[in-house]
Amino acid sequence: MNALLNRAGAVPLHHDDDGITLVELIVGILVAGLFSGMLAMMFINGWNSQQLSVARDSATGQANLVRTTLADSLRNATAVRVSGGGTRVDAVVGKVGTSLSGWAWECRAWALHDDSIRYSAGTTARGTDVAAWAVLAGKSDDRPLDRVTGTLSGVPFKLTGTKGVQFGIDVRSGTDAQTVSLSGGMTAQAVATEGAPTCWT
Repeated sequence: MNALLNRAGAVPLHHDDDGITLVELIVGILVAGLFSGMLAMMFINGWNSQQLSVARDSATGQANLVRTTLADSLRNATAVRVSGGGTRVDAVVGKVGTSLSGWAWECRAWALHDDSIRYSAGTTARGTDVAAWAVLAGKSDDRPLDRVTGTLSGVPFKLTGTKGVQFGIDVRSGTDAQTVSLSGGMTAQAVATEGAPTCWT
């Protein structure tokens, strides 16, 4: 008994702070795993939201580019034609000339080709090889997963009357499939025709 007593005459105590038990270790691992999982979910959700936002912004920008070129051109067009079963629209577009000679003229065209809306402008009739035209929206070398589809019975353009063009497209950006719809109608309003080129036959 005397051997168990220390100098003060008390029995020595055993402390549990020499290490941790298996139960404490398991609980610590579970809590750390739960916390790490919550952080990972927050990061993944934030990343996904950002990717969706970028894809939607891209589709919106492409749709706005198509709308702007159509609006600016058709507002100053003297004649329009929808051909190719509704996949192409051509316009004779007048713009104020830089000299006193009056109007300067252009032939402008838009076409749905290879999941994209393509555009061409020049002083002569636009050719039939639309694959070489500039891509305004949809599939391109820079955006191979983007798509444009027509929403007017499967085509993007429809002639209304003799000078009106109705348009409707869906622009889908990337693998996130963020889709922006564009629709509306415009009418050729220019009346001057002097010096206008022949943009189609």
